Amino acid sequence: MKVEEPAAVYPARIPASPELAARAAELVRQFAECFWFWRADAKIRYTDDVEAVIEHLREYGDKRAWNAAKELRKCL
Repeated sequence: MKVEEPAAVYPARIPASPELAARAAELVRQFAECFWFWRADAKIRYTDDVEAVIEHLREYGDKRAWNAAKELRKCL
C-alpha cells in the first residue's frame, strides 16, 4: 500500500527586493541592541526576514527604532 506525502502546509517564501533587504540589514546594524540573537553571517533574503526585523525593532527598540520599523513596513 502506497502512502501519499501530505501537501506542504507552509506557503512559498517570497524573496525581498535587494533594496528592501539592504535597508533591513542596515537597520539590524544600526539598532544592534534589538538583535542580540542575530548571527553576524545571517542574510536577509525573504519578506518574512524583513517582518522579523520590524517585529524586533518594535519590541526591543526605542522611539527611533519604532519609527524606522514604521518606514520599513511601508516598503513591504
